[in-house]
Amino acid sequence: MSDRQALIGIVEAAYAAFAARRSQDLLPLCAAGCLWQAPGLPTLMPWAGEHHGHAGVLEFLGQLDEHLDFLAFEARSLVVDVEQGQVVALGVGRCRVKSTGRLYVNHWAHLFTLRDGLITAFREYPDTAAQLVAIHPALADLDPQQESLHD
Repeated sequence: MSDRQALIGIVEAAYAAFAARRSQDLLPLCAAGCLWQAPGLPTLMPWAGEHHGHAGVLEFLGQLDEHLDFLAFEARSLVVDVEQGQVVALGVGRCRVKSTGRLYVNHWAHLFTLRDGLITAFREYPDTAAQLVAIHPALADLDPQQESLHD
């Protein structure tokens, strides 16, 4: 197996664990001191911020599950930089915000950094505007999909 295939295999396994909501399958793919990052305002998007180590990954996933229902989630392409040990994934998700019942489509990019066969860092680049409109009750008059790209 090539280094490229190994990196892709780890990221695909991480997505499979995420889709199945099996943190017990995701954590062994992550380094003990991994850094998990999501942009946004934690007061409005509780999963936002920096999360450290396995406990941080669990906190991040727990916040997602507490606040969002994932109706669809698909990584559509993977770009690999073997030299840097990085994988960029481009994809789309469809979520329902539990507190508002509002739906949004999220076109995202994820950056994984891997060392010695483990994920050492994850950074997501989501459509935070669509998320915020769907989450925040004061923005209820806006359509989170009005300006979004669709499939």
